[in-house]
Amino acid sequence: MNRLLQLIHLGITENSTPLEIKRSKVLNLCSLISLFASLFFLCFDFAIQQLTTSRVMILVVEIVIFSGILYLQKLEHLFISRLAFISVVMLILFLHANFTFRGFYAEYQYMVIPLFSLLFFDKKYIHYIALALSIILFYLPNYLHPVYPEKYFGYINVVFMFIGVFFIVNLFRNLNIKNELSLKENNDKLQQQNSIIETQKLLLEKAYSELEISKKNELAFLQLKSLKSQMNPHFIFNSLNSIQDLILQQNTDASYDYIVLFAQLVRNTLNYSNKDFIAIDKELEFLEIYLQLEKLRFEDDFIYTIQHTNTEGLSVPSLIIQPFIENALIHGLLHKTGKKRLTIDFTFTDNLICTVTDNGIGRKEAKKIQERQGGRHESFALEAIQQRLEILKDQYGTAVGYEVFDLYDNELAIGTKVEIRMPFQKKY
Repeated sequence: MNRLLQLIHLGITENSTPLEIKRSKVLNLCSLISLFASLFFLCFDFAIQQLTTSRVMILVVEIVIFSGILYLQKLEHLFISRLAFISVVMLILFLHANFTFRGFYAEYQYMVIPLFSLLFFDKKYIHYIALALSIILFYLPNYLHPVYPEKYFGYINVVFMFIGVFFIVNLFRNLNIKNELSLKENNDKLQQQNSIIETQKLLLEKAYSELEISKKNELAFLQLKSLKSQMNPHFIFNSLNSIQDLILQQNTDASYDYIVLFAQLVRNTLNYSNKDFIAIDKELEFLEIYLQLEKLRFEDDFIYTIQHTNTEGLSVPSLIIQPFIENALIHGLLHKTGKKRLTIDFTFTDNLICTVTDNGIGRKEAKKIQERQGGRHESFALEAIQQRLEILKDQYGTAVGYEVFDLYDNELAIGTKVEIRMPFQKKY
């Protein structure tokens, strides 16, 4: 069996295109079948004692020729082997129609010649030459040496039959080639997108390593922990898995959009993590991108709103709000059924306050679920954020920190609200 598979795969290399692979397999299989048929009839005619000298010569020549075609395939002389195969088939059909099976309407078998040319070659002139030769071989021998009564053979409608079959098969061939090219183009796009995802993962890992090496002081260390909460493995792999699902569904446009968003989020995280303060517009843009990616995971049930009042010209500590939002998503909204709502509101009067409100299951129910799952989920660097806020409070001497409120309606938990008092800088 292994030897047979090797023969079928003659002429196929690592650089062979899918179309060339098909052509080589078909040619090898046809040559093997013809070789087997010649050997079979050689043995069969010998067994029934009807093997003549001319018959032996014809069968031996066929065996040699088809073996030679397989050898040419092995040497990767693909064009010559295909041309030889069609020529041999044409010669065999000619001998059968005019000598071996003369008078048995074997001429109609010439129809396979142009079909083989469509299968094995791309050049149109080869196709039309094969079609013309098949029609000539059908009519000319009987015209020169009539075998059939005129009323049973040679009608002009046979020409249209040859041409019709040729163009129908050619049409489907072109459609198949077009579909294969389209499929190849889609596969190339998918591979490119997977490559982008892998590159982003490598860049992220490299960034983590570089940031951990550069822990120069306590604030930088806390900013690193804050960065890890922004891009924790749960969020990374959930985002990449959601993007991968779109790719597998061949939703190329949507997957490409989310890859761009993910790349932008990673880039902004790395850029902003080394800065003490960033413009509030950049913080709002960062949160918008992050929530768009989270919405990919939560789908249509998740609704979020980002509001800001009197915040023009302000700068805020970089990447300090996202862990509170992620905490609300993981502990408050993930296990809630129905519509999941999240509101982020920045308000500036004398102080800058950011309020994160969700309509989730509440802290008590979240704690019960956490205990049932048998583990203590990470707080997503809220402790590190608290320490960072305390250092910022000492540095800027303002009321800084956060407070959590449980929301109830007739003693029924309807969500959680977190108020974060943030230091700020004003441009004007």
